[in-house]
Amino acid sequence: MKWRLFVSEVLKIKKNKIITKEIKQTQSKKRSFIFKSIQAATQQVSPLWDVHNYVAVNPFFGLKEQNFLDVAKYIRGLSGHEIIPKKDFFLKKYTANEITDYDLEVAKKLFLKENEENGRKNPSVTELVDFISLDEKKNHFLRVKSISDIYDLEYDEKITGDITHEVSKWASAYFDEGQALWKISTDQIRFYTWWRSLVQYDHLFGEKKDSFLNLVKALPHEPDLALEMLTDRLMEKVSLDQKQLTDYYYRLLYTVLGWASYIQKFEFEAQRSQDSGESLQLGGIIDILAIRMAYDISLRDEISEVVFRAKEKKDDDDTDLDFLFIWLNAAENAYRREIEQKIRPSESRDQQNDRAVIQMAFCIDVRSEVLRRHLEKASKKIETIGFAGFFGLPIAVKGLGHSAAEQNCPALLSPRFEIGETASKNESSLTEKKQNFAHAKQLKNKIKASANCGFSFVETFGVGYAVKMILSSLGKLKTNINMSAMGLGQKEQENIQLDMQSLSFENKVSLGFNALKNMGLTSNFAKYVFFLGHGSETSNNAYASALECGACAGHNGQANAQVLANILNDTQLRLELKAKGIDIPEDTVFMSGWHNTVKDELILDENKSLNQEQKNELSDYQKIFDTAIEKARFERAQKMPWCSNLANDELKTEFYYKANDWSEIRPEWGLAKNASFIIGRRKLTRELDLGGRAFLHDYDSKQDPDLAILELIMTAPMIVTNWINMQYYASTVAGDKFGAGNKVINNVVGGIGCIEGNQSDLLSGLTEQSVCYQGQYFHEPLRLQVFIEADPGAIETIMHKHQIVRDLIQNSWLKVISIDPEHGEFKIFHQNQWIQIKEDLWN
Repeated sequence: MKWRLFVSEVLKIKKNKIITKEIKQTQSKKRSFIFKSIQAATQQVSPLWDVHNYVAVNPFFGLKEQNFLDVAKYIRGLSGHEIIPKKDFFLKKYTANEITDYDLEVAKKLFLKENEENGRKNPSVTELVDFISLDEKKNHFLRVKSISDIYDLEYDEKITGDITHEVSKWASAYFDEGQALWKISTDQIRFYTWWRSLVQYDHLFGEKKDSFLNLVKALPHEPDLALEMLTDRLMEKVSLDQKQLTDYYYRLLYTVLGWASYIQKFEFEAQRSQDSGESLQLGGIIDILAIRMAYDISLRDEISEVVFRAKEKKDDDDTDLDFLFIWLNAAENAYRREIEQKIRPSESRDQQNDRAVIQMAFCIDVRSEVLRRHLEKASKKIETIGFAGFFGLPIAVKGLGHSAAEQNCPALLSPRFEIGETASKNESSLTEKKQNFAHAKQLKNKIKASANCGFSFVETFGVGYAVKMILSSLGKLKTNINMSAMGLGQKEQENIQLDMQSLSFENKVSLGFNALKNMGLTSNFAKYVFFLGHGSETSNNAYASALECGACAGHNGQANAQVLANILNDTQLRLELKAKGIDIPEDTVFMSGWHNTVKDELILDENKSLNQEQKNELSDYQKIFDTAIEKARFERAQKMPWCSNLANDELKTEFYYKANDWSEIRPEWGLAKNASFIIGRRKLTRELDLGGRAFLHDYDSKQDPDLAILELIMTAPMIVTNWINMQYYASTVAGDKFGAGNKVINNVVGGIGCIEGNQSDLLSGLTEQSVCYQGQYFHEPLRLQVFIEADPGAIETIMHKHQIVRDLIQNSWLKVISIDPEHGEFKIFHQNQWIQIKEDLWN
């Protein structure tokens, strides 16, 4: 008997172990299932930087592994937002003959070539024209829904928007960078954990507050475990496969996409620097996903299972998107034809020009194209060069008296060197003066915002501030845009110089050599070589950083220009460069400065080593610079209807006022209308009118036998220009989601970004005033077309080496056109092959 009992117990234990093992395996599979979907959904979110360190980002960068048209359909089904321009945009272009029947035929043939196996409709040109002549289709149905979406549909509510405002409220409090007068302590804990500990004491969400409170109390303390528990509750209501669960998670993130993107920035930077410390401290994107899902699941029992399933899925016809996509390609074909007709690929490579007196290296920014053209037209002795505006220097710059350094290189890079500022005399006094100025300004702002002191501040300073506000709103008060010199007089500013002690001699040799090599300036040096960064000048503008140099992470590129000029004026260093094959003439002087894109000014830094003869020669050229600047300013004014009729002297005054005017909502057009990136010799485009729409980067394939320079351009500047282009594109076609709304009613939140009015998601992208005028598109939403003067095989070699480049090109996020260096033939890369449009499509 005892033996039987023993055997029975042994079998029971064994069975329990098997059951336990099966449970663990089931839990492991379930956890894996959930976290695969979480990972897939969160990877679709692009990073977003704060407004003080503005980085233009492709908002669809996280979806780059998918085809552009598929993403357009996905976004429509997820949100109802359209990411292809409206019919009216194409109709106007067709009516004005800017898009021709030929462009439509080319676009149609390329579309069918790409989709011949999908059974897509083959419309005639007449059908396509009839299509855009009809009213816009209103598409309100969401294929992917959260529970709050279903609740809104069922009860005709707007609770999804209410949840967005709730999450935004908590995120702005947690991530506040000093704007709030009474900051809630985060105690170095994750966003989700912090929210869970405090939300229980807040005005509780929803009608059934006890239900929400009980849910919050039941949530685990860690976001990953919370997501697992919340997903279990979701699955009790509806069964979702891996793709459906991924889409559900992304729909949740999409409703708080601004804040999710801002949090993604920390993870992006941690991966870039291979340091996860800050990301873990602040919490990752799963924190905001867990918070958003908690609000969603709190509504679960408000919806019957029948209703949930009935609204789960519905097929919809996306043929209209196919037709719009053909029209988009037709518009891009028209622009490409225009560029191909202008570019001169047959220009002789062997023809040597006389030595230039002036060489000016500008940022590739489209705003530089206009000024470069006018400078070269003004004098045959002036040559210009296009290069990334950080001049190849991975630096951060710490101003005198500042507590932290600012990144002055692309967001894709981590700064390797910190450049400081020092003073030739009275450094400690100047540092103290600047710090006192900053503290006084901060204190004044806090008093102004304080509930206790606000009224007394107005009573004491109100009259004086009224005068200041009136003058500033009329642009009559001058501003000091050199933030590192705030609080100092002009004479004191002249004492400040760069501190380059962090750069060893070897570092300087390497940086100088690579900069010259990568910009193609290894011989034929002019007498004076200028490195010109660029920056903007505005007042009372939360988005000021968006107008600065994108290659310098939203900062002025002057410091980079100064550092490089300083490096290359070193006599000993030039000997090292000569040993490396770069022989710089003894009489060549490197100088620095910056291009003010609001005023259209060139601010040239003083070089104290110049002799009187050199100063006189440069003084003569300053007159030529002034003439070119005046013409560039006049050309730019023609795109500004409010000042296009002003004379040149009036324009200068007008642009100065715009820089200083507190009430100015559109100080300049920035990079609006950008549409192409031309990588090749300057001879291809010298003196050609490209309308301020082209990024221009110097490149000579003859100087790049190992393709190292081309690889650098395609993996850095080309990606940056794609980010800029797609940000302008998305802010134009879907500004209500991917733009920053109406600048007039925006408010800065947390010192991080802006919200619209007093509550909204964190805004991303560009304001309506940056891309539209009087309710119409000013920016033309076209995908970037990259013209590369290189053999198609060379371009493909780079594509195959880099997944990110391959995704952007193969999935149509940008287009690449090869310009054959020997024969001047244009070929576009399409569906893994190079196509010569006229020959290949009509054979």
